[in-house]
Amino acid sequence: MKKLFILLLVLLSLSSVFAGSNGVKAVEVDSDIWNAVKSLYITQGHALPSTTGPWSENEIKLMLSFLDEDKLSPSEKETYDWVISEMEHEENVFKFGLEANLETYIHSNSEDFVTRAMWSEDTKPMLLIKSDSFIGDNLYGFFTFNVSNAKIMADGSGKDEFGTTPFSTNLIMVPPASMKTLDFGFPYNAYVAAGGDNWQLMWGRYNLGWGPGTTGNFIIGDHLGYHNNIRFTAFNNSFKYTFLVDSFTHPMNYYYYWDTNSDTHEPTDRIGYNGDKTGLSTQEILKGLKLMFAHRLEWRVFDDKVNIVLTEGLMYMDEKNMLDLNVFNPSMLWHNLYTRAHSNSILSLEVDWTILNGLNVYGSIVVDENILPGENVPGKEGEKPAEPSAMGYMLGATYTLAMKKGILEFNAEGVYTDPFLYLRDGGKASSAEFRDQKKGQYGINFVVALRDIYNTGGNVRYTEEYLGYQYGGDAIVGNFSVDYRDYGKWNIGGNVFFMAHGTFDQWTVWTRINPDDKHDYPKDNPTTPTTSHVTENQKDDDAGNRDSVEYTLDVTLKGGYKILDNLEAYGSVDFIYVKNPGNLSSISPRSDLQLTLGISYAL
Repeated sequence: MKKLFILLLVLLSLSSVFAGSNGVKAVEVDSDIWNAVKSLYITQGHALPSTTGPWSENEIKLMLSFLDEDKLSPSEKETYDWVISEMEHEENVFKFGLEANLETYIHSNSEDFVTRAMWSEDTKPMLLIKSDSFIGDNLYGFFTFNVSNAKIMADGSGKDEFGTTPFSTNLIMVPPASMKTLDFGFPYNAYVAAGGDNWQLMWGRYNLGWGPGTTGNFIIGDHLGYHNNIRFTAFNNSFKYTFLVDSFTHPMNYYYYWDTNSDTHEPTDRIGYNGDKTGLSTQEILKGLKLMFAHRLEWRVFDDKVNIVLTEGLMYMDEKNMLDLNVFNPSMLWHNLYTRAHSNSILSLEVDWTILNGLNVYGSIVVDENILPGENVPGKEGEKPAEPSAMGYMLGATYTLAMKKGILEFNAEGVYTDPFLYLRDGGKASSAEFRDQKKGQYGINFVVALRDIYNTGGNVRYTEEYLGYQYGGDAIVGNFSVDYRDYGKWNIGGNVFFMAHGTFDQWTVWTRINPDDKHDYPKDNPTTPTTSHVTENQKDDDAGNRDSVEYTLDVTLKGGYKILDNLEAYGSVDFIYVKNPGNLSSISPRSDLQLTLGISYAL
């Protein structure tokens, strides 16, 4: 691997004999570039630009071609010119960039808010080295080398140390960090891309984000940080098509910790769920396939006032690495392959409409499981066992206003998800009458695992997240934000987030509804938010004790200021209040005041 890594760097260096810059470089999902274009689209009366990120710079330029420069106000023209300037490149075809970040974290509750997952704001690495390689007009390569603490700051005990002290930093090896908490899982961004004026092919490791939501999206959320994938997209003025193959570790590698015979090294027993415990190492042989296939179609209609997006996803899994080539058909309706033992399909529809200049409304619906006419109905007396409903709904509105040299934006969003959204059994029953998922049996679901090295001893930790909406099923979410940006100079904003989350989580064991003589299924289809955990739980033996809705309130104020072209100061303050933590009414409410201060220098 080391020799291969060196060879890749040499090849990237030799690319300097080729031609200059191109428009294949990706605009990442967390970039201000797309947000700036989105604001300009709304202020000018257009539907949202493509919500399928990342985007190529060629696609961003095509988006800008929709806008009539002569109709832009002075402040809109400032934003427009900033976007153009961000996509200007020197003729050097191979170059390095350097970003140094110093962050401090201060909070009031170092007893209860003690993992990075409980920190409201994203954190940055201490040092980030980037390389760009522009090869001719149609090829591009990107690589990052980060020096930072691991996302899971744990020593050999497996305990996450982040937040255990009132004051900490992102500096490596400064307590509570240590040599054992260095991040050896880099790079989080490494890809090659080929493309032209109307297409792009990307292959590598980078983040994805599909949808208009501010709190998350239903098929592909942007909260994972990275995806190992290959993606093709083609686009013009009125239509865009995207095909994705996304790879994850098969759960057979972490749902059980194998007890092995010391002589034959063959598995002899399975000992419980091991998704985030010690005992797994880099010496383990990874087995099985878990691939997410997705295709996404976007149409711009009604004089560019309305955007309609249809997405189908298919989670495909096989323990023996067998792959059905039918799933590579970019025009297939995957649901109708009817391969339940290997796959699980999901469908979403998104619509946004810019009603008038400055005001855009959007909605999204996701169907994981829905009862069709003729199928058994969950919760109906005397009905045979039925599939539980698994759907999600999103409704939001964005209002933008050009003001002085920047853009003022207001956003309000509400989300509702069914308890069983993203969950399912393993699909291996010999007949439809015996599809019970047991504790310890993984499902063909939309929960995926990120594989992290969490100390220098080579131990592995799998962190399971929803692939789609980051808060999963059994949630009611409301969010309101206001943000002002003078792009490239300064920004300030505030946010109020509220969530009522029921007892279901990504480890809830899937079950059917309607009891009968053979099955003790729940009588009714659970509704959000649940106050009792009606099935078993893969991770929590005491999930039956959950008796209440967990309520979360997060109030945020944040901003940033560019001191120099390559020097920026930023900060945020969050007040977080949680009632019934862990869905247990016996636990007193918890709160935390979190302060993040940072300064970033880039070359």
